Amino acid sequence: MKKQLLLTAFSIVLSSVTFAQKKNVTDAILLMRKYNPAGDITANKKTVTEAKNFIDLAATNPETAEDFKMHLNRAQIYYALIETATIEATSSNVKADEALLKGYKEVAVASFKKVLEDPKKTYKADAETFINMRVELLFNQGIVAYNEKKYAAAAQAFLAASEVKSFLGETFKDAEVNTSLAVNYAVEDFLAAKKYDEAISFASSFSAAMPNNIDILISLVNINLQKGDVAATETYINKALAIDPSNKQLYYVLGTSYMDKKENEKATAALQKALEIDPNYNEALYQLGAHLYNLAVEKRNLTIEMDYKDPKTALVEKEAMDLFKQALVPLEKYASQNENDKAILDILYKTNMKLGNIDKAQEYKKRLDALKN
Repeated sequence: MKKQLLLTAFSIVLSSVTFAQKKNVTDAILLMRKYNPAGDITANKKTVTEAKNFIDLAATNPETAEDFKMHLNRAQIYYALIETATIEATSSNVKADEALLKGYKEVAVASFKKVLEDPKKTYKADAETFINMRVELLFNQGIVAYNEKKYAAAAQAFLAASEVKSFLGETFKDAEVNTSLAVNYAVEDFLAAKKYDEAISFASSFSAAMPNNIDILISLVNINLQKGDVAATETYINKALAIDPSNKQLYYVLGTSYMDKKENEKATAALQKALEIDPNYNEALYQLGAHLYNLAVEKRNLTIEMDYKDPKTALVEKEAMDLFKQALVPLEKYASQNENDKAILDILYKTNMKLGNIDKAQEYKKRLDALKN
């Protein structure tokens, strides 16, 4: 009898311990019923901090550590911690503690993952509803701001929608696309006002959040081009090319950047790469032809200043003629696609005359005269 009584008493002790641990989850739930994201910041901060204390106790106790209800509420509480800290930082115009928020997100994501992986899917719908309501709200805020042409605010809202969706381990493609679009228009507004540094700071923050987004990198390329920072332009182009090595436009811009820096061989190589990707790329044909032609003219002019008896003069003259020949290839192809470009036809006529290609020179002369008439 005594043994039986001892077992019964021990069983009662165990039950009370389990109840105490489950009570921590219950207390956290009851506290979070007071939480309202749109409510008083101070009150919300107190509520979520107290709820965190209860849920942390439950999360570390073997009796409730693997409980799916605990994980659902733990995920929601840690999300609310991020939400509260972000709202507080925004309202007081101070930067949030990124390391702290990152830690909160790791906990929230881990608990959401537990809930979503529950074979019985007991709280799966609850987790999805909690996140998707917030995603929808942020996305709609982005749409409203975009339609009002408040592109910077729209970009922030779309990015936030995408980031919140990631708590469920999912991507939100529409939000990502809209973020890129809003960033692009916001950058255009900055550039129109010649606010280059603000544009760089704005676009860089989004590039850090979406490092593989090539459209935002191209926005940074355009900002630095207009600012005249060739080195930064080259840096962002190379970052973009690492993501999309078959982007002809990037090689074209890289080529023009090298031209500005007088790095002629690199400029030629970049423009040729653009044409390898698309042999009919109109802008690259023109730019490469013009680049080589101008280099040839520079060398030709240099020989005028040199002593004709100097052996180097003949060498420079040969280099000039070689460059004229190289220039003909892209320029002739460009002329075949742009039959009414008088300036190019005139260059082709004169260049072929220089090179002794009389028949071909006369063909271009006839085309040029026909356009003049």
